[in-house]
Amino acid sequence: MFCFARSDFFEDHQPLKPFKSHGIKVAFYGYYYPSRYADLIDDEQRAFCCSLYQFKEGENHGIEFFKACMSVLNLADAPYHILFMPCSDEFKYARRFKRLDWYITTHRPDLSSGLYDVDVFESRDSLHEAKGGENRILERNYRITGNIEGKQIIIVDDVLTSGQSMADYKEEIERCGGKVVAAIFYGKTVTRPPLLLIKAHVWGGCIVNKIKELTK
Repeated sequence: MFCFARSDFFEDHQPLKPFKSHGIKVAFYGYYYPSRYADLIDDEQRAFCCSLYQFKEGENHGIEFFKACMSVLNLADAPYHILFMPCSDEFKYARRFKRLDWYITTHRPDLSSGLYDVDVFESRDSLHEAKGGENRILERNYRITGNIEGKQIIIVDDVLTSGQSMADYKEEIERCGGKVVAAIFYGKTVTRPPLLLIKAHVWGGCIVNKIKELTK
């Protein structure tokens, strides 16, 4: 589909170009296309989505995504503390982020990992499968048990959709004394633009091409 072939045109934000959302500086690695659009995307887009699924399952360590997004944030030199977005259960949380935790603790002296600052104490439904969009209320199945008082926090998560989960997590982090300065995501969910906007772009392109032909 044309709108997915030109996501860079129809989307408000571009990969690895930081922007503000809910008062947080945000960067993401690439566009995520939900599985219902699998037949409408090309091989490169499908491969990226596959790598994101592998990250969610703990099969892809995510180090390249992490390094790329961190490099474009252009944050001032300071010790930053990484907090990972709690998952629907403790097993998924550890599986998804344990290798990034290893990378941070062994290769990034400028950062500290907060993998064990969060206790995911019970299971809940997956947020990406829940209905209600931006109006839903995040069911907190976690508690922050580590001492994050006064720390500058960067949130790491797999997918940015509405940003509500990020905003809810920011609220809880700051209630515990931390200060959220940025958030990075492996992917950002694309939004399907209104049909009228797609038609206007296509028709506009056709008109421009016709004018060029007539003025040759």
